[in-house]
Amino acid sequence: SSGINAEYGDREFILSPNNIQEVRVKFEPLETGVRDYQVNVVDTNNRVLLERWLVHTTADLPVVSRTYDLPLSRSLVPTTKQISFVNPYTTERVFKLKTNRPELLSFRDNLLSVPSKQSVNIGLVLSPLAMSNFNYIMVFVNDVQQKCEECFAVRIT
Repeated sequence: SSGINAEYGDREFILSPNNIQEVRVKFEPLETGVRDYQVNVVDTNNRVLLERWLVHTTADLPVVSRTYDLPLSRSLVPTTKQISFVNPYTTERVFKLKTNRPELLSFRDNLLSVPSKQSVNIGLVLSPLAMSNFNYIMVFVNDVQQKCEECFAVRIT
């Protein structure tokens, strides 16, 4: 499911009268579509609702740069596979891996340090549930600021 996180999360912060307080919101969708989230600001001493905001979001799938067809045999244990990724930059970069289906796919390593213009293998660990009726599992290769650099589709065959 998609998530929205306030920078303060469950932490408390102090509001001063007649001042503006900035609250950063980070939206990390794992599925496409339109969703609304309610953000509440509560006075924790008096348990009074101070503000309520409706955050309207729209998430579209990034451009899929490559689709991998991975044959899986029916098994009760996780299956490992590999797909390749090339760092397109002229400097070494660190990338963070994410998926839209973490219950079906995990990574051998969530972080990749990839030399300039080099190719590395991304180790995938597929749950036995991946054989169920799921056509595509998305793999997001993000930079360290969590911006999507590349998106792969993994099709289970």
